[in-house]
Amino acid sequence: MKTSERLKALLEDKWKQYVRHNFVEMLRQGTLDKDSFRFYIIQDSKYVEMMIDSVIRASSLAGFKDSEKILRSVIFGRDSGMEVHKKIHSELNITEEEIKRTGYTLVNYAYTRHLYYYSTKSWKLFLSAWLPCMWGYSEIGEYAMNSPDHLYSSWATFYASEDYKSRVEVILEAIDSIPFSEDMVQPFSNSISFEIMFWDSALRKDRTDIMG
Repeated sequence: MKTSERLKALLEDKWKQYVRHNFVEMLRQGTLDKDSFRFYIIQDSKYVEMMIDSVIRASSLAGFKDSEKILRSVIFGRDSGMEVHKKIHSELNITEEEIKRTGYTLVNYAYTRHLYYYSTKSWKLFLSAWLPCMWGYSEIGEYAMNSPDHLYSSWATFYASEDYKSRVEVILEAIDSIPFSEDMVQPFSNSISFEIMFWDSALRKDRTDIMG
């Protein structure tokens, strides 16, 4: 069994809570409150910026061959998805200025610092912590892409696209080249927990007063 498959199998029930969360179900059905989706998009934009910093930091702990493929695919190639996100930002009247002046939720702050922490530990542990985000969104995109709400469908279709899947494949290839070890389970599991809490936080529209 591949390392990625073993990690997911060990946490199968928790993984389902993440990729079939009520937030995701409402996205798919087109019933999600637009204010909750808008709240999520702003927090996700803040998450992505910190995620990129963490990927770049972690790449210094990897061999050039391993990190070069991921940096080229995920970081340098991310502009191909910007058109969809710009459209969503425009329809929801979200500006870069609003994103910058909005603070983090407690969940988002903890999640981004969790990623950064593992980016200082090892390439193996960082990949374990990062994988749930990238891999899970690919599954969620396929599940929700036929939402009757055009905005939610556009969002999901990007994550179901071949372009996005190719990025996930590069990450899966990297982690599957590493033999499974027990110390990979905790960062993987904790990141799934953070993903679940991220959806919960958006539904509640938690306070966003943590700056930095």
